[in-house]
Amino acid sequence: MVLLQQIINGLALGGVYSLIAIGWTVVFGVVGLINWTHGEVFMIGAFVGYFLISIFQMNLFIALILAMLASGLTAFLIDRLAYRPLRNGPRLAVFITALGASMFLRNLAALFWEPHARAYPATLSASIMNFSVGGGTVTVNSLQLIIFGVTLVIMIFLEWFITRTMMGKAMLAASQDFEMVSLMGVEAENLVKITFIVSGMLGGAAGFLVGVLYAIDPMMGAMAGLKGWAVAVLGGVGNISGAMVAGLLLGVAENISSVYISSGYRDAIAFVIMILTLIIKPTGLMGFKFEEKV
Repeated sequence: MVLLQQIINGLALGGVYSLIAIGWTVVFGVVGLINWTHGEVFMIGAFVGYFLISIFQMNLFIALILAMLASGLTAFLIDRLAYRPLRNGPRLAVFITALGASMFLRNLAALFWEPHARAYPATLSASIMNFSVGGGTVTVNSLQLIIFGVTLVIMIFLEWFITRTMMGKAMLAASQDFEMVSLMGVEAENLVKITFIVSGMLGGAAGFLVGVLYAIDPMMGAMAGLKGWAVAVLGGVGNISGAMVAGLLLGVAENISSVYISSGYRDAIAFVIMILTLIIKPTGLMGFKFEEKV
């Protein structure tokens, strides 16, 4: 019964991990860039949501949409200012630029917002529901259900965008062969712009939902970015469906390990799983082989 409880508790967090990882993996899949600033976009989404709700008393779901738009714009500007000038440059230069931009944004946020934790106002009253299962009781928090439901809606919309729209199909094709898509008449720069905006919006949604569940601070993007990377590796780098599944698995694994091992090892679990995945199945659970995007 304890195991079932932790699986339920881990689904909401796992959905958030999925959003982070999908945003991370779409950029890598299309552009071939390890986007270290994705954690900071995640953090900006969390803070935009916090200020919209705490200062402007905005509706939770409207604040979520605006936070996603703000994060999408942030990701777009990062690409225009930091990555675009080096688009045809050495991969190492882009990689170092991504690290530098990440550190710059993180410390800039700490300068403006001060490095201390904040909590979202209680805009939704969380109710506790108890269900009898197999002679025991399972507790479900309504707030976790709402967050998991919102995550599913975003994922379903993303799946529709990727599989039903021309731009989405172009992004999916570019993740397999960017040069071939360019030769077929797709404007490469427009595709990159859309990719960064979509990635940023997903990161912003994840940051907002984490803020609803937990406290936020300017340094929160560092661990989120690393976990997004770990989830993307577990699911298969460049594979959106793999990132969805892997995020849910990691969220559940973290909750189970907190109970059966120690909560102190919670963050380490993601990286242990990532290392084991690289050893056993380097392409991830649902990944494909790639040679150039390393």
